[in-house]
Amino acid sequence: LFKGVLAGASIGLGGFLYILFHYLIEGEGGLILGSLFFTIGLFLVCTFHLNLFTGKVGKVFEEKQEKDFYISLLIMYIGNIIGAIGLGYIFFAIFKGTDLFDVAHEVALSKLKFSSFFDALSGMIKSTLCGFCVYAAVKCYNLRFLKPKGIFFLVFFIFGFVYTSCKHCIANMFYFAISNMYGENYLSFIDIPVCTIFNTLGSLIGVLQYKLYTEKNNENISVVN
Repeated sequence: LFKGVLAGASIGLGGFLYILFHYLIEGEGGLILGSLFFTIGLFLVCTFHLNLFTGKVGKVFEEKQEKDFYISLLIMYIGNIIGAIGLGYIFFAIFKGTDLFDVAHEVALSKLKFSSFFDALSGMIKSTLCGFCVYAAVKCYNLRFLKPKGIFFLVFFIFGFVYTSCKHCIANMFYFAISNMYGENYLSFIDIPVCTIFNTLGSLIGVLQYKLYTEKNNENISVVN
């Protein structure tokens, strides 16, 4: 649970850096730098072996797990909620009424586009792509034969999903908290479970792709943890 809280807070920190660079630099420059610095969040998770739901859920599809793993997966998800939302409301209390809060509000609103069928479909696709990218980033970081190139792949995949506005359930928890979206838009409560489901689906696709690669190349690739 504690490592789950820290993981949620780490992703929240990445989300705050994303918002901060949007605030400091207008246009494409802010988007690029914000997306790049968001990767610090997952780098902290991987470096300190924290428990991030979207980084661990892929193990459900890799091989049969003990019952304790599913319990720990639920506990880490709860920890992620506490860490991401808790940090979000700390920043909300600090920046409420400032221009930075207005930027955070715009970012949160961009994650809540459900006004049409195509908006909802786009959100599902982006959530799935995000889940795939997080699985790929964590897997590449942990593969022994990729060291130290795994860091590059981590940055590449995380930068990619953030830059393309894909939806990460834990990051969205933070965005909705820092902008106080939970208090004004009921869609924020719908977005999180939907995003979680499709992030998980993306992890499944990542696992299938990884298994196809290892079977095709007849390789037994070891991982760090």
